[in-house]
Amino acid sequence: MGTIVNFSKLAKLRAKTDRDLVRILDSDIDRGLALGNVAATRQSTFYEQAEKVYSRTIAILARASSLHEDETAGLERKLRELRMALDLVPAARDAEDVAVLF
Repeated sequence: MGTIVNFSKLAKLRAKTDRDLVRILDSDIDRGLALGNVAATRQSTFYEQAEKVYSRTIAILARASSLHEDETAGLERKLRELRMALDLVPAARDAEDVAVLF
């Protein structure tokens, strides 16, 4: 009987950990979206930080097999939004274009 109780406690702890992970990833993706939306070029620090958020979240989701499908669906939707925002950030101008401006 003690073993059943221990598994129940472990299951509750795992569920809480999964919920916490989803909240952390969700707010991290929000931060990545904000950074991606203010990045002027792909060489900016904001862009690099947003790319790191994207890569890190993809890696974590690939390993987090215990998350429910409905939990990951929302995160994956937001990740697609982040990817689109990052893809819209223009590449840096080359040196000749910058020289013409000055």
